[in-house]
Amino acid sequence: MDLTLPIDIQAVNNTRIEYGDLLVGLNKQTVNEILIDCFPSLGIQNSRVLGKVEHGAISSKYNGVFLGTNNLGKVVPRTLTVHPIVAEMSDEPERYRTSFIAALAGGMWKKEHPFELWLLQHGIDIASEELYNAIFIAKRSNDPGDLALTDSFDGFSTIIADDITAGLISVAKGNLYANGAINAANAGEYLLEMWRKRPEVLRRSNVTMWLPTDVSDMYDDWYRNEHDAPPNVDVSGQEFLEGTQKKCRIKRHNALPAGSQQVIITRRENMIYGTDELSDMKAMQAFNSGNPYVFTATMKYVFGTQFVSIHNREFAVNDRSSSGSGSTSA
Repeated sequence: MDLTLPIDIQAVNNTRIEYGDLLVGLNKQTVNEILIDCFPSLGIQNSRVLGKVEHGAISSKYNGVFLGTNNLGKVVPRTLTVHPIVAEMSDEPERYRTSFIAALAGGMWKKEHPFELWLLQHGIDIASEELYNAIFIAKRSNDPGDLALTDSFDGFSTIIADDITAGLISVAKGNLYANGAINAANAGEYLLEMWRKRPEVLRRSNVTMWLPTDVSDMYDDWYRNEHDAPPNVDVSGQEFLEGTQKKCRIKRHNALPAGSQQVIITRRENMIYGTDELSDMKAMQAFNSGNPYVFTATMKYVFGTQFVSIHNREFAVNDRSSSGSGSTSA
């Protein structure tokens, strides 16, 4: 791209077609830190009904007669709905010449890879980071004036809050753990007890415990205080919750606001994200904005999240607000 000349939009899009396989979709960038521990559901253009059999019991003593009274259980449907999201960029390419040169110098791109492709990838990278920051806290708004990314779909924490309000998650149902606030003095005992109170069928599984940054820091501080850590041992590197025989893996993340103490326990296959085609997440395409020296591009895709089941055999959350403002209703 010769920045002294008007931008040739057709040439940019030809470059995207020619080198498109080099572009990395937003699902493989920053937000992949979350999505890698979730399960994808593809080919969704509007919604898909999910469901898992719960409470199944089919075995009994044989008495020579087929009774036909047992069944596989009850399927509790939950709907995964995706909503359209658009990523738009419009800027003067000249501003990013230095960044592009730095990327080349760092070996991120070979010299034959054009500046146009780098601009498209830069936009995709930003969109991925923005989705990371929204994936738990987003709350769908139908107000036409609400145009933020966080207004686009219901994130994981929003779904949890709505289910608590609806009484689907509660202490009585066994999928809400209520034991006060977490601090550096009690973090280890708190998290271990939360895991131990799960049904045996969940404790026998390999599960993930999602810890926001503040809680993971408290757990690391607790671990340091409880152990005589040798020099050069990083106590923050604990991959599994102590006392779980490596059945409970710790997932540290900062996709919730500072101060949040929301802890989630579930299997990877129970946390679902949905979209149509994964290729949509890197389909950034330039278009003519009317200003020959401004680079304008856009990418549109659909996205949504859901839990397949919130039964206590599959899922648990503590009663701390995702916003960091205290406890939720039990």
